[in-house]
Amino acid sequence: MSPRVTAAAASFATLTLPLIALAACSRASASTSESDSTAIPVIAHPAASSTRAWSTTASGIIQAKTTVDVAFQVPGKVVMVGPDEGQPVRAGQVIAALDPTDYRLTVEQASAQSERTARDLDRNRPLLASGSISAADIDHLETGARQSAAAADLAKKKLADTRLEAPMSGIVARRAIEIGASAAPGQTAFTIVDLDPVRVRVGVPEGDVGHVTVGAPASVRVPALGTTFTGRVSLIGVSADPATRSYTVEVSVPNPSRQLRAGMVAEATITTAQSVSALMVPAAAVLHDGGVNGATIVYTVDRDGSRVHARRVMTGTTRGDSLEITSGVVAGDRIVIAGQQRLREGARVQLLGATATPNDTVGGAKR
Repeated sequence: MSPRVTAAAASFATLTLPLIALAACSRASASTSESDSTAIPVIAHPAASSTRAWSTTASGIIQAKTTVDVAFQVPGKVVMVGPDEGQPVRAGQVIAALDPTDYRLTVEQASAQSERTARDLDRNRPLLASGSISAADIDHLETGARQSAAAADLAKKKLADTRLEAPMSGIVARRAIEIGASAAPGQTAFTIVDLDPVRVRVGVPEGDVGHVTVGAPASVRVPALGTTFTGRVSLIGVSADPATRSYTVEVSVPNPSRQLRAGMVAEATITTAQSVSALMVPAAAVLHDGGVNGATIVYTVDRDGSRVHARRVMTGTTRGDSLEITSGVVAGDRIVIAGQQRLREGARVQLLGATATPNDTVGGAKR
């Protein structure tokens, strides 16, 4: 190849390479600009401050108003058992009985002895005036008569104790005896509970218990029933749990239909007449970042309406479809309420709906 051809080829290469590089840079720049200007359509709404009644929510367990263990006071063989578990009983109803034979015979024997000592006393008392009997002998007879009468009364009581009566009206929660079994004194035969009203015991945090008053209304949600009941605060504890620093609060809930049962888990929301200011946002606007710490976030739109920023927030109570934000945003911040699932920190957005204005920008250009 001639030197002239070689020089021409080198000159062409020298001019072509910069043009190719420039063209590649232009294409990359255009691609980046196009990607950067792609905006995600969202709807945003200003966070609004509203006034609501003060409330606190705590979980707890439903307990019976009264629980009584019923037992025989005398031993014996069970010959009758009345109600079973879950059945109602009324105060004074005979719910079980022991074989009374031995106790009935003891009553007859003690009564006969009491009558004999009483007759002896009546027969000898007139002799005291004539000196035929000493005062000490009369004292001895009187003591014997009183002891015999007491023994007869005790025998009658034991006979009556062979019949076990319900001490109150309620529901049989547990039956621990059967016909033919031997009952021991003091051994629980029945557990009876009074379930109207029931008591819901919850632990209220130290910072909230000062707002709670006896008689304050409360709504009680029972997940097992999918129903909410109404009640009132009936008791406020005066000593904090050392581990949780919470105070026991009891809510009394009417239960005429016996839907509520002892041991059910319940969530009580107690409200008072005090008013507090709350920042509310739609509950759907609040997201969880899915990280290790599981931070709760919302996306806020910047001033010119072109980009969003993630804000970590603390949430409070739920009111319908709205959620209270206790920290992280302030009133007036525009919160993304639709389209937030596609967002990331610093993403460009296009505002839709009533929140968009003619000055809202998309990729730096007016819409």
